[in-house]
Amino acid sequence: MNPKGPISLGFDIGGTNIRGVGLRPDLSFGGVISQPCEDDHEKIIESLIDIAAQIQESERLEIGCVGIGVAGFIDRSGVVRTSPNLSTFKNFPLLEKVSCELDVPVLIENDATSATWAEVQLGVARESENAIMVCLGTGIGAGLYFNSELLRGASGFAGEVGHMTIVPDGLPCPCGRSGCWERYASGSALGDIAEKLRSDGRIGHLNGDEFEAGRPVSSERVAQLVLKNDGEAMKVLEHFSDWLAMGLVNLVNILDPQSVVLGGGITQLGEHLLDPVRKSFGRLTPEHSLRSQDLIVLAEFGNKAGAIGAALLAKQNLLAQKR
Repeated sequence: MNPKGPISLGFDIGGTNIRGVGLRPDLSFGGVISQPCEDDHEKIIESLIDIAAQIQESERLEIGCVGIGVAGFIDRSGVVRTSPNLSTFKNFPLLEKVSCELDVPVLIENDATSATWAEVQLGVARESENAIMVCLGTGIGAGLYFNSELLRGASGFAGEVGHMTIVPDGLPCPCGRSGCWERYASGSALGDIAEKLRSDGRIGHLNGDEFEAGRPVSSERVAQLVLKNDGEAMKVLEHFSDWLAMGLVNLVNILDPQSVVLGGGITQLGEHLLDPVRKSFGRLTPEHSLRSQDLIVLAEFGNKAGAIGAALLAKQNLLAQKR
């Protein structure tokens, strides 16, 4: 039986998918409803409304508030200033638009910050006072949690770590710069690395129809093969882990957290991902022995974390307004 009281809806708008979840009064939550994300703000809002209706029908509870995590730069008024992977969000008043449609209090937050809040409140980092969560999706974003508080920065834009330069004059990035970390270590980069290694003759045949047909290898396909312990796919993952660890080392050297939480769809690889990343991190960190061997961990909520955290933040904000 569902607990009494309104639910808090949480959404995660990424460059590829929109995910929604209903957070109940006892902080339990139902299943995630996902829809593809098109680069069109009207269609995005339509998806939000549709997912909200599906969740409300399933939970049979009133909606008390809505939290939305968005990949990109979100100012404190709920305007999406820019989103590197969603061109439709250019100075877009998302809070205002969704509030008008759903007629409940709405909170807009960066998606990685939202995911971080889920993990430090209910997930794998709940014992940490200082943590970084790195979300690996279409791009890379991070949530920063220090001295038991979210660190948002002066303008609310903190955590855009995917756009730190890893390779000067490297691969072009949708943000307009080159050599950004997310071009080498995001979830979508796994397939790109496979293509590069294949064209350079550094890996052999990947099993499956995609390679045989001459089509580009997708990150999803590489991940599937990794789970089957395919030798060539494991080589791809080793290269990916090196790129990922390179950025993690920079973050840890600057911020010295208790925990580094990896989130996003690629973390479904579990130990297949965690083990090589930890090994690469140790190799690239001279003072590795001074840090916890369990410093890098996988998110407890996987790709649900952004939606769960957005719902938690919206609920917290609503309660604060009522005091």
